Amino acid sequence: MKKEAEVYFLYICTNIFIIELIQIWINLMHTRITEREVLKRKLEAQVNIHMPAPRRIGKTWTINRLAEDLRKADWLVVELDVQGMSCPERFAHRLCQKIQGQIPQATGLWTGFKQRMENLVVGDWSGNPLDALSRMAPIPFLEALIEVLSKEHKRSAIFVDEIAFFVLAFADKDPTGAKEFFYQLRGIQLANPSVRWLFTGSIGLDVVAERFRLGGAFVDLERFILEPFTEDEARSFLRDETTQVAFNHRFRASDEDFDYIFGELGWLAPYYLKLVGNEVRPSGSQEDGVLTATRDDFKVAIDRLLEPSRKADFAVWKEHVDKNLPQPDREIARKLLSKLSQGADGETLDTLIANFHPEKARQVRTVLDILRNDGLVQKVAERYCFRSGLIRRYWKEYEAQ
Repeated sequence: MKKEAEVYFLYICTNIFIIELIQIWINLMHTRITEREVLKRKLEAQVNIHMPAPRRIGKTWTINRLAEDLRKADWLVVELDVQGMSCPERFAHRLCQKIQGQIPQATGLWTGFKQRMENLVVGDWSGNPLDALSRMAPIPFLEALIEVLSKEHKRSAIFVDEIAFFVLAFADKDPTGAKEFFYQLRGIQLANPSVRWLFTGSIGLDVVAERFRLGGAFVDLERFILEPFTEDEARSFLRDETTQVAFNHRFRASDEDFDYIFGELGWLAPYYLKLVGNEVRPSGSQEDGVLTATRDDFKVAIDRLLEPSRKADFAVWKEHVDKNLPQPDREIARKLLSKLSQGADGETLDTLIANFHPEKARQVRTVLDILRNDGLVQKVAERYCFRSGLIRRYWKEYEAQ
C-alpha cells in the first residue's frame, strides 16, 4: 500500500511538472524563441542572413534578443542601424565606433589594426582608427577592420538594421559608387567567414537592389522571413504580465474574444496589438482583482484608435510611401491603396490595372510587389487587400484620395 502511494505521489508530481513546463512554454510563445534558435544555428553554420520584416512587427526587438543569446554563447555582436546614412564613410565610421565600444583599446585587435593602418595611411596620423578613415577610402579601412576582427574573435556577428534604406539613399545619390562599394563589401564577407552578417530592413532590399542592378552584391545572403504573430503567440503576448502592466488598464479576456480582435486586426503585429490593448477599458466580471474585457470593450478600443487625435499612430505608413518611393511609383501606390482601402476583400489585379492607362500595367504590378514586400498589402487567392484591417480602416478614413 505504501509503495502504491509513493508511485501515485510520483505520478502526480510528474504531471504537475509537465503542466508547469507547458504553461511556461505557452507564456514564452511570443518571445520568438523558435526564430531566435533558427537564426543562431544558421549564424553558427557560417550563413549570412537577410531578414526582411515589415514595420511594427518586432524586428528590432527580435534581433536585440538574438544578440543577447549570442553574447551568452561568447560571441562578439555589433549592432548597427544605418537608416539615415547615405555614404560609405559614415557606415565605416559608425561600425568602427561600435566595435571600439565593445573592445578595449589595449587589445590585440587594435594593435593589429594600427599596424595595418601604418602600411596604408599616407602621412602622419594620431593612431586613432577613426583618424585613419579620414585619410583613406572606406573599403580598405573596412577590409582591415573586419580582417583583424576575425582574427581577434573566433565568432563575431555584425547586425545591420535597415540596410535597404542605406542602399537606396546611397545608390540614388551615386549609383556607380554604390555598386562598387556593395560588391566590395560582399568580397569582405566572403573573405572572413568567422564574421557573420545579419541584414534586416522594413523595406524590401530585393526591390531596391533590383532597381539599381545590385542584386549580385547580396546574392549570398540567405533569406529568413520574420512573420507576424500567430493567434497563439498573440494571446501569449497580450496575457504576458510585462505586457499587461504597461496597459492603461490590466484585463483578462477569453480566447473567443481575443479571436474577435484578431479577426478585426488581421495582421497580428505586436505594435498594433499593444495599441488596441492600451485602449481597452474592461467592464466585465472581476477575478483576482483584474476585470474581464468583453467583445464590446474591444470594439470601443478599435473605434477610439481611429479618432482624428490618433492619426500619429499610423503616420509611419504614409511617410513610408511618401519618402521611400520615387514620385511615379508613389502616385501609383497612393491610388492603389485608396482603392484597396474601400473594402476588406480588396480587388483583383485586372480591376486595379483598369484604373490606370494600359501602358502602366507593368508599373502597377511592380508597385503592388513593393507594397506586398513592405507589409501593407497581401495577396489572398486572386485578390489584393490590406494586410491589416486596422490600417485599412485608417487609410480609408484619412488617406484615401
